[in-house]
Amino acid sequence: MRVSSLSTYLTTTRGLGTALERVQQEQQKVAGGKSLTRWSDDPAAGSAAERYRSEEADWTTYQRSGNDALAWLGTADGTLQSMSSIMTRVKELAVSAASGSLTAASREAIASEVDQLRDQLRDLGNTTHLGRSLFGGFAQSALATGAGGVVSYAGDGGQVQRQVSPTITVAVNVDAKDVFGFTAGAGQDVFSQLTDLAAAARSGNTAAAATAQTTLEARHSDILKGLSQVGAVTNRVEVAQSTGSAALQDLATRRSDVEDVDLADAVVKLSSAQAGYTAALGAASRANLPSLADFLR
Repeated sequence: MRVSSLSTYLTTTRGLGTALERVQQEQQKVAGGKSLTRWSDDPAAGSAAERYRSEEADWTTYQRSGNDALAWLGTADGTLQSMSSIMTRVKELAVSAASGSLTAASREAIASEVDQLRDQLRDLGNTTHLGRSLFGGFAQSALATGAGGVVSYAGDGGQVQRQVSPTITVAVNVDAKDVFGFTAGAGQDVFSQLTDLAAAARSGNTAAAATAQTTLEARHSDILKGLSQVGAVTNRVEVAQSTGSAALQDLATRRSDVEDVDLADAVVKLSSAQAGYTAALGAASRANLPSLADFLR
C-alpha cells in the first residue's frame, strides 16, 4: 500500500507535537519542583495531596489556637504568682496582728499595709488579657467595688475555651469566685477577711486577728489551687502543641512524597525528552514532506 506524502506529514507533525509537549512537561516539573502540575497527571496522587494539605491547614489552626491558649495561661500564671506572694505577706502580718505586745502605732502600720495589699489583690483580680477579663469569664470585669470599699464578685463564670487538637479543648481562664473564696460563704472571701484583719489590727483584737489568720490560710490555698489548675492545663496544651508539630512535619513529608519532584530524576527525564525531540526534528528534516507547491496544485 502506498503511503501518501500528506499522511507522512501528518504523522511527523503529530510526533513532533508529542515530543515537544513531553519536553515542556518535564521543563515545568524541573522549574516548579512539582511532579503534579494538574490533577489529570495522577488523580489518585492529586487527591492524596489535597487531603494532606487540608489536614495541614487544620493542624496549623490548632497550633495558632494553642499559642493563644498559652498566652492566656502565661498571663494567668504570672498574676496568680503575684497574688500568692501577696497572701504570703498577709499571713505574716496576721501573725504579727495576733500578738498582744504591739503598740498602737505598730498596729496601725499593719492595718495600713493590709489595706494596701487588699487593693493590690483586687487590682490583680481585674487583670485583663487582650482586653478581656482574665478571671471574670465573659463579663467585663471579675470584681466590683461598692459602697464602703466592699469588693464583690462581678464575673459570670463563663469558660474561655480553645481547641488545641482534634480531640482536646481546654478552658484557659480561672474563675474569680473560686480563686478569691466567694464560694466559701458570706464574709469568707479573701477581701472580707482582709478587711476584718485590718480592723482587728487597729483595735488590738488579737482573737479576731487569729481567726482571720486561719481563714486567710484557706484563701491562700484557693489561689494555689488556681495555680495548679493553670499548670495542669498548660501541660496539656504543650503536649498538644508538640503532637501538632510532629503531625505537621509528618503531613508535609507525606505531601512532598506525593507531589514534589525528584530533581535528579526529573533532570534525566528532561534530557531524555529533549534528546527525543531533537531526534524527531532530525527525522522530520530528512522526510519527503509536502512542499507549499504541493498544496497549491
